Amino acid sequence: MRFPTIVNERLSDKVVNVITEKIKTGELKPGDKLPSEPELANALQVSRGVLREALTALQARGIIYRKPKEGTFINSDALAELNDSWEISMKQATYLDLIEVRECLEIRMVEKVIDLATDEQIDELYELIGSDEAAEGDRSTDYYFHYRLAEFSRNIIFVSFIDTYYEIFKEISKITSQYISRKEGIYNEHLAIVEAIKARDKELAKNRIRHHLHMVKDFLQTHDLANIKD
Repeated sequence: MRFPTIVNERLSDKVVNVITEKIKTGELKPGDKLPSEPELANALQVSRGVLREALTALQARGIIYRKPKEGTFINSDALAELNDSWEISMKQATYLDLIEVRECLEIRMVEKVIDLATDEQIDELYELIGSDEAAEGDRSTDYYFHYRLAEFSRNIIFVSFIDTYYEIFKEISKITSQYISRKEGIYNEHLAIVEAIKARDKELAKNRIRHHLHMVKDFLQTHDLANIKD
């Protein structure tokens, strides 16, 4: 199993992120044994002190456990623990907090879609927003559009975020769907995003994502919804 080199500040946090990412993607499964400390430190190119700090943090969160003379193992409920902490954090945020995080993620997400999506996948996005449901502003189509973007980025964290985000936002989506002007706006904004992706124009696509999410933010603020928590 390969582990990427860690190069920036807060090295122990980076190590934690690498290991939790591998758990989320299934590369590391419950019950798997981690390499020995010398092997893992060498693979990550960090000191054993940094590695121990990271492992201690993971153990405190219930992600790993250690057996004397046997090694370090992934806990049986590690994935559930990671998913729970992610969802709890999101549910404690305001809707405006979530929009701001979503903007950061979707800007990177759309760049990856441009790099990785096939022409057939881009055509699928056109078909999705061209459906009768999309034209009528169906909120499930709005979710599915962003979910497919996340899938086409080939990053499981983006997919997980979009899935949890829309579950939290479902009540807001019901309110949004009652406004004809916002329905039309969502349709036109999605179309503009897909056109930029089709052109493989990253700057244009990022600007259109920003515009789309700023319109969502403006809607929330106009209707006094921005600082509400789920």
